Amino acid sequence: MNRRLTRIDELKRDIPPARDLWPAIAAAIEAEKARAAAPGETRRRAAWLPAAGMAAAVALVAFGVLIGRISTQQVVTTPVVQTPTSSSPEMMPAAYRKQRDALIVEVQAKLSAMPEIERKKVTASLATLRRSIDEIEAALGHDPANALLQELFVSSCQEEMRALTAVRDSGSQET
Repeated sequence: MNRRLTRIDELKRDIPPARDLWPAIAAAIEAEKARAAAPGETRRRAAWLPAAGMAAAVALVAFGVLIGRISTQQVVTTPVVQTPTSSSPEMMPAAYRKQRDALIVEVQAKLSAMPEIERKKVTASLATLRRSIDEIEAALGHDPANALLQELFVSSCQEEMRALTAVRDSGSQET
């Protein structure tokens, strides 16, 4: 009987299974139908689903509020950078104040030697810079934690220093 098959049509056509599986399958199907027909269990299972959904929604909202409060507290507790100002010399670093005052003395001497038309233009530009710095400083007085205003203030002071240095150094290459 251990003959080797060479073609498919040599296989037996009807081979009965070792055991019949259908009775167990039919019993499982009937048990599921009986369980689904029991009204108490279905209602109990469906009754907690909306409550679970509401609990999940409340938990998500609470979690979102917690994250919002934590991030707001971090923004509020960020230290404010103190920037030097010309109208409040006690807040200006001594080195900055000393350098600016020395530059202004040198610029005044340079301005007096300039022709009147040039002097008016340079004076107007420096006055515009100073006015801008004063306006930014006033806005910082109302909103000292505003990082954008702080950055604008520092860059404006730096620009004033560059302009003062440029005026001081103007014409020095010609002599």
